[in-house]
Amino acid sequence: MAMGIQLDAKIALVVDDSVTQCRVLTALLKEEGYRVFTANDGARGVDMYIKYQPDLVLMDINMPVMNGYEAAKKIKSLSKGSLEPLIFVTNMNTEQAFIESIEAGGDGILVRPFSPEVFKAKIKSVQRISDLYQQVKALQQEQVKDAELAEQLMSEVVESRNFGLNKIGIIKQPANIFSGDIQLTALTPNGDIHVMLGDFTGHGLRSSIGAIPVSETFRAMSNKGFSLFEIIAQVNRQLKTLLPTGLFLAATFVSISSREKTAYIFNAGLPEAYIFDQQANIKHKLVSSHPPLAVLAELLPDAKLTALSIETQDRIVLISDGILEARNNTGEMYDYKRFEQAAIKGVIQGSVAKVVMKDVARFCQKAPQEDDISIIDIPCNGWDEELIAQIRAHNQENSEQVEDFYMKNPAWHWQLHLSAQSLNAVNPIPMIMNQINHIEGSKPQWQNLFTIITELFINALDHGVLGLSSVLKTSAEGFCQYFDEREKRLKVLKTGFVNISIDFFNDVSTNKVVLTIEDSGQGFDVLSIFKEIKVTNIDALTYSGRGLLLVEKLCETLEFKNNGSTVQALYLWK
Repeated sequence: MAMGIQLDAKIALVVDDSVTQCRVLTALLKEEGYRVFTANDGARGVDMYIKYQPDLVLMDINMPVMNGYEAAKKIKSLSKGSLEPLIFVTNMNTEQAFIESIEAGGDGILVRPFSPEVFKAKIKSVQRISDLYQQVKALQQEQVKDAELAEQLMSEVVESRNFGLNKIGIIKQPANIFSGDIQLTALTPNGDIHVMLGDFTGHGLRSSIGAIPVSETFRAMSNKGFSLFEIIAQVNRQLKTLLPTGLFLAATFVSISSREKTAYIFNAGLPEAYIFDQQANIKHKLVSSHPPLAVLAELLPDAKLTALSIETQDRIVLISDGILEARNNTGEMYDYKRFEQAAIKGVIQGSVAKVVMKDVARFCQKAPQEDDISIIDIPCNGWDEELIAQIRAHNQENSEQVEDFYMKNPAWHWQLHLSAQSLNAVNPIPMIMNQINHIEGSKPQWQNLFTIITELFINALDHGVLGLSSVLKTSAEGFCQYFDEREKRLKVLKTGFVNISIDFFNDVSTNKVVLTIEDSGQGFDVLSIFKEIKVTNIDALTYSGRGLLLVEKLCETLEFKNNGSTVQALYLWK
């Protein structure tokens, strides 16, 4: 049986005005397993290229209608970056012919006369290069698919689970398919908002291998009530273990407490974080105070959050260096001055992120983007509204007469003693909440309970053990001084204690938690404090007093003993 050409064989196109040459080249190519089509002028050759999409083109130079150089240029423009070899076959053995062949897009040249062996060797050589190129292209396509899949996963796992996207302006613009920037937001159990903007080294898939574990740690610890500084320290340890040498995360972390009217900020390697007031004035610019995360195994010994007082209409804006380093067609960088001018316009117009990004696009004039670009615009008001709504709903639900639950045996009892050394190193709140979750399971009521425990523990530590006065928090400057003094006293604390105990009661219709906290302090004037609280609206308090008022509204009963050094709170729900 005669051998035929396989339908899946490679295709060759011969373009030559000589019928004899077409026949010769066709015969040689068929011996190499090609299916061959021919054309007798350059224009017809272009049409046949479009129709058959050959794997190899042999092109004469001097032809009617359209010469080989023009035909080659059109074919190469149609190939869209693929590498189907185009070889010029000519009698012109001149230096100029070689130069013009390469300039026209030729991948090689064969000068007649040549032997069949030389011809076949040349074809095999260029085809081998083409095959390697196709393999590389296939690998690149697989990488693109992997990056697209990873970006989809990141969007579903990271971005879609962010809190407050209806209020927080977040825009990211990756330099490649996959962005090395990461934006995270989470609501804490006491109504504070945690935000992180991170920029992994470089950009693309390799630069973001830590994004998912970081997002899980950030959210889990925020949800469990860990402080922002504890979250930062854990993310640093996690990334130091996870990331290969040379990869790290520049990041800015923000915690906004609407109740305290305070923002806590930690900048580790990113451009300045900005706080704007309602009139679009720059109130604060916070420069980086720490190396990027994963550079060191542990945070620097003197690392700390910066505490700043905020007003309800303030805005905090975070940016990655991709904005500042964006270049236009002349190589000029966007830089700080242009960003600040655009951000001020954005504050006035009520959309900082969109205004800044439009201004960056106008400045760059479609110049190639060199780095990932991210901006986060965070309003400072309203984050505790959900908590306040829950408090009011709780009070309405549990307005009936309280039974004497203290006379019953609790379902379980848990207690903790923290000495001076432990108070400087341990945050007991997540430990307590984990214990409750472990025994009773997850419940929506735990958010209110978290607030009660947090506020009463901080009150015992700050005012009881450390002897800090709330008078310091009557002004913005005093508030910052308060936290500086708190940190100093904690570092040198040698004596003192806080005892925490929890009794959990089960009843047919209602569950109850009795929380007792005792501290080693001198106590305080309970009557005068609560006289002020009873006549104060929760929304009217400024820098101090909101904590106890929240607890008083959440609890069914709140009783201070031993001149205020012991507090017992009853929390119940149906």
